[in-house]
Amino acid sequence: MNEVRALKCRVAAFLLVLISAASFEIAYAESTDEHLTRFIDVLNASMPPTNNPTAIANLFGPDATVYYMHPGVPSQKGRSAIRNYFLAYSDWFSNWKHVERSRLIQGNRAVWEGTEQGNDKSTGKPLKLPVVFILEFDDQGLVKEKRVYIDVQSMTEQLK
Repeated sequence: MNEVRALKCRVAAFLLVLISAASFEIAYAESTDEHLTRFIDVLNASMPPTNNPTAIANLFGPDATVYYMHPGVPSQKGRSAIRNYFLAYSDWFSNWKHVERSRLIQGNRAVWEGTEQGNDKSTGKPLKLPVVFILEFDDQGLVKEKRVYIDVQSMTEQLK
């Protein structure tokens, strides 16, 4: 009888631990979803024509890294390099925004899929590029790492 009771207590304790862990993961994912929403909102508000690269850089942790997963664009490490990269957007585009198609949240990581769209500054031609961001957030909601997958070939084709 005592063995059965002890077994029931162990099972109940184990289930309590599992439920607690699952609740923590759900709460963490909810905050990651909020961080992602804020990230995209600030990113869009800071793109040309507004062009506020400092606001964009401040979405990242001090030692954050942005990796571009296509040839020709070097990675940026740290807020200053990230800011300098986004500073050039006003030279490239007269307007620019990100339109969401889907998102996936797991813990402190997020995958955002959508399009970047706007107008090329030199030609005025409209551009619409598929893009995927993979972001890892810290506990304060700052991006620690961002990987960007973009179809740059479609940009060349649209500008012809």
